Amino acid sequence: MKDQIQQLISSGQTEEALQLLVTGAPDAILLQARYNQGKKQYNMGLIEFSEWSRIQAQINYAALELAGSLKNNATPTAQPNSGNNTASTSKKVFISYNHEDKEVARNVRTFLENKGFDVILDEDDLAAGRSILDFIQASIKQCDAVVSIVSAKSLQSGWVGQESVASMYAIWMADKKFIPVRLDDVVFDSKFQIAALKSISAKILELDKDIQEIRSLGSDARDLEDDRKRLFDLQKEFSTILLKLKTVAMTMIQGDAFESGMNRVVTAIREM
Repeated sequence: MKDQIQQLISSGQTEEALQLLVTGAPDAILLQARYNQGKKQYNMGLIEFSEWSRIQAQINYAALELAGSLKNNATPTAQPNSGNNTASTSKKVFISYNHEDKEVARNVRTFLENKGFDVILDEDDLAAGRSILDFIQASIKQCDAVVSIVSAKSLQSGWVGQESVASMYAIWMADKKFIPVRLDDVVFDSKFQIAALKSISAKILELDKDIQEIRSLGSDARDLEDDRKRLFDLQKEFSTILLKLKTVAMTMIQGDAFESGMNRVVTAIREM
């Protein structure tokens, strides 16, 4: 039964999976009620498709967790569609991205959750007041795979760069699956590398001026010094980051390529 429920969810048959799950786990009736309510609200136009997709993803994950406690048996009440769908897993995936690409990150999160993965995204999981660096470290350590959204914006971000530098990769991600996905082709453009390095250098120089002025006013500038360090590390490791990205297959997920690209990401995670 467990495998059948996983297969149903992976093929998008949440309703059928819940019907089967209720026969082995009565507690699943609450999930079934929530699913039916969400479906009704969506059909009546009370919620947007994005919210309905979010509800389905949460129900799928909860159903997979509940199904994990069941034993496989020969008393199925529903059959999955035939096809090449692979059973869902509850592997944990951390999404690394620049906040200017947050809409894409949200779409990636929803897609992966609909496939049964447990996704870590800062806007969902970063508690107020928590250190960002601590969150990044903890997230990478506890996940099975890191999906890094690569774009012109992310490559020039101190935080995203810091998540990708070689030293951190060696420490935190040696036993992780690193899956970069791209929104553009700038990683292959030498002119972009030159322009990005000039931009980073300009930001560092501007911070140096601000830090000096703040110190002249009798205060410290530890917050700006921290920003400067991240940018300096990014500048130093920029070529290493690009080299690493060029040596792995980066799937395009922009525009019409989103679904096919994300299906390749799902396959890569499941093959771990």
